[in-house]
Amino acid sequence: MLKKLKSSARNFTDVRGLVLTAMFLAMYAVLGAFKIPLLSPDNRITLTFVPLAAAGIILGPFSAAFVGGAGDVLGYLINPGGGAYFFGFTVSAVLGGFIYGLFLYGMKLGGKQKTAPKALLLIMAASAVIIFFINILLNTYWLSVLYGKAYTVFSAVRIIKNLILYPFQVIVIFAVFMLAERTGVRKKYL
Repeated sequence: MLKKLKSSARNFTDVRGLVLTAMFLAMYAVLGAFKIPLLSPDNRITLTFVPLAAAGIILGPFSAAFVGGAGDVLGYLINPGGGAYFFGFTVSAVLGGFIYGLFLYGMKLGGKQKTAPKALLLIMAASAVIIFFINILLNTYWLSVLYGKAYTVFSAVRIIKNLILYPFQVIVIFAVFMLAERTGVRKKYL
């Protein structure tokens, strides 16, 4: 674990790592501008999890956490969406990136036949942790603080939204992981 964190920290200071971090940051900010409302105006789907997970897969937890935090702020500056900035969602984005990096960076997968099932299980686990602890618990709490309404007002709709989103997220992140494996991009940073 400590070796993984040291390697991730090196990627955050390496020139290639910084360039990739900047690329993922730009992708996060742009994808954050496209929001699809689901079930209510406060529940939206974005594709920001794609560059966040990709940064976690390729660069590790530190770069992915930076992409999440800076991407959230930059995305708000590019497209404020009519509301005030709220720091809690930035904290959630940082934690989400860090979790993706912890689960998906530096996996020792073995042969090619073992790569896909192990990767799929790790992606399912990382997505489940993020969806339950970050999206459902923490972000629902941030919404209740932001709007001054009871936690339960937001929780039912957010649980439904995230149950719908979970398989989609897993499939997309798995496709990104397999692309990073097949192109050899991930191996340059391990």
